[in-house]
Amino acid sequence: MSQPKGLWSQPIRVEQPEMACLCTARFINSAIWIVNNAKLEERILGYLAKYVEKHGVILHAFVLMGNHYHMVARFPLANRSAFFKDFNARLAESVRELVPEFIGGPLLERRFTPQVLPLDSDVENYLLYCALQPVHHGLTERFSEYPSYNSFSDATAGKSRDLELLNQAKYNAARRRVGAKAKIKDFTTVYTLTYTRLPGYEHLSANEYKALMLSKIEQRRVEILKERRKEGKGFLGAKLVKKTRPGTLPRRTKKGGMRPLILTSCAEIRSEFVSWYVKVVGWYRAASQRYLAGERDVEFPPGTYKPPGPFVALEPT
Repeated sequence: MSQPKGLWSQPIRVEQPEMACLCTARFINSAIWIVNNAKLEERILGYLAKYVEKHGVILHAFVLMGNHYHMVARFPLANRSAFFKDFNARLAESVRELVPEFIGGPLLERRFTPQVLPLDSDVENYLLYCALQPVHHGLTERFSEYPSYNSFSDATAGKSRDLELLNQAKYNAARRRVGAKAKIKDFTTVYTLTYTRLPGYEHLSANEYKALMLSKIEQRRVEILKERRKEGKGFLGAKLVKKTRPGTLPRRTKKGGMRPLILTSCAEIRSEFVSWYVKVVGWYRAASQRYLAGERDVEFPPGTYKPPGPFVALEPT
């Protein structure tokens, strides 16, 4: 269920350190900017590793889909908003620098969208959903054929990636001071991108876990293929995907709008969550009105952020 109408122009973001979530960010007009650009992908993954480490994020899945990305993660330090503020800023900065065709202006359509995944089975479901994005969207019959980054193989094999990030500002400053004596390696930091195994499978060996997940994703992939063929839909294919030019607009794409606040197979949990959320929004709106009116000592719901302010009305002159 989406946010109840009439409560707020955007969903109230509530930090929920005890739950995983599916987080999505889409580019303006769904334009495809991250495509066939290995240097850009490497930079984005480097920033992902940096901010996962900085913010103590438990990362389960990450997939780049040209005009959006999906992430399944937990934020035990209740700092999800801070993580995405850092990561999305660096992602946009990287696109502006490394995609010559980018026309400038903002990259993201709006702020990231978080959707709560309360059960271990929900986390698994949406990890597979992320991995199979190229198949869902009719791009390639196998997710492994899609040329952009997909975390499934790394996550299920327990593989970590070491990624280098150059502190360009400090390097440029050193170049101005000492010229060629400034060495890039002295201003480069290596970050390690690591994924956490799905909860509930800690008892399996590495090989058992990998084999199980490969079996699950193949079963899901076959189901998607059957459904697409039943509907008369085919696939673009890896060759044509690799010919996609930056800035291309897709023929079909998901429209904007409110997404469900919670994604779960349990109707009872969904109903309880929505009831709780309605109460939080009511509390938050009342507290915000008092705060913006200048009242300092206002209690806000746990996990929410105060609006900018308070503002005090000026006396007429």
